[in-house]
Amino acid sequence: MRKQLYSLVLSLISLFTVLSCNPQGEKQVKLSGQLINWGNAQQVLMSDEIAADFGLAANQSIRVDEQGNFTLTFELNSPTYFSLGRNKLYLQPGNVLQMKVDYRDPEKSSFQGDNAELQAYLSSVPFPKAGSYLAGGRNVNSPDIHVIQRLAEEESDTRKEQLEALNAPDEFKELENLRIRLDALNTLLSLPIYGSFKGYWDANEIQRAEILIPSKDYLNALAKDIMQDAHLQHPNFREMLYDLVDSHLQANGIFTDLAFTPSMQAYDAFGALVKQLELEGLTRENASELSAYLVANPSGEYHDMANRVQQAYAPLLKGQPAIDLTFTDATGQERNLSEFEGKMIYVDLWATWCGPCIDELPALEELKALYKNEPITFLPLSIDSDLDAWQAFISKHESESNKEFIINRSALDKYKLITIPRYLLIDQDFKIITVFAPKPSDPKTKALIDSYLQKT
Repeated sequence: MRKQLYSLVLSLISLFTVLSCNPQGEKQVKLSGQLINWGNAQQVLMSDEIAADFGLAANQSIRVDEQGNFTLTFELNSPTYFSLGRNKLYLQPGNVLQMKVDYRDPEKSSFQGDNAELQAYLSSVPFPKAGSYLAGGRNVNSPDIHVIQRLAEEESDTRKEQLEALNAPDEFKELENLRIRLDALNTLLSLPIYGSFKGYWDANEIQRAEILIPSKDYLNALAKDIMQDAHLQHPNFREMLYDLVDSHLQANGIFTDLAFTPSMQAYDAFGALVKQLELEGLTRENASELSAYLVANPSGEYHDMANRVQQAYAPLLKGQPAIDLTFTDATGQERNLSEFEGKMIYVDLWATWCGPCIDELPALEELKALYKNEPITFLPLSIDSDLDAWQAFISKHESESNKEFIINRSALDKYKLITIPRYLLIDQDFKIITVFAPKPSDPKTKALIDSYLQKT
């Protein structure tokens, strides 16, 4: 008995020691497993918290071995949605989870450990950018909106049954019930654009609203009481926020009772400021607006995020040292951006799936020919995640393999890459001229290049 008591005391002391030395232990999330069919996609666990909308999320880089195996440990303060490739995860502090995650087909992913059932449920959520239940237009086979409404109702009922069967926290079920409403709304709201692809109608905003009128009662019922501040936690709600107050829809009797709350107005105001930075960088005008915003909002969450945004864009100002990049050419040879120091460098960030990028390629070739005897390098740098698609494009266009380059998108985080096409211009001393350069077809590009060539 005495030995048993002594053993128990030692166990308690040991437990107390562990908790004392690692008071944050309960906040740790431990993930392990394998990334499958990842290609050149970002190996990053991306937080879907509000800060993510402004490029400030606490993302976690994942290092994998040759087979795609990984382990990842990080601290998490509260339950949060994450994106891993095309997969959605819902993680809570203290979760230990093993997974095999398939980039091409999330429904093939498998999970074991804490909340594995929740992750399996999320692996089959529809994609908002594919029109949710429209599946990228594959389910649009009629101009009859009532057919699509029935599709939304049937799919919603199925998802509700699956959700109800889960042994899940109430908070998760509330958020996922919201997702089901949003996916149904998004299905109807996306119909006009996907129907235009099938030739059923045009895609202008006025006609879009008129197409939806036969389902306005259904839409209004789904959206009733949806404008709640708590819903800002959900990334899909934030993504659809502006559809819910669309003036063309409201003029046709859809969502007429919906309006932004003060919290949504604050989110919108800060988002508009960040959007300008994402498009233009820290120009004099944008810097002035950011400073004014900080004065007008002297404290709080958005003040802190504004400070972080200012710090993130400051290294991208004219005259700052260019941030080096590592990428590979189409032969598999690793290269560095700094190798091209000594000449001006015009970097074209593009992808095979980006229509506006492809439209600019002839103009880029014209610039190459025009400046072939000048000290400037034109560097096409693809962010394609599908290596085969990129290689096929290069072969089809008979491009030189050692002059075509590809980079993992996550390597461009410090350049604040949000959208493409995007163009960087760096001088011969490897200092930034602008990381928001005009596109090749813009006459301003030639004028800018000429002005710097004259200085060399």
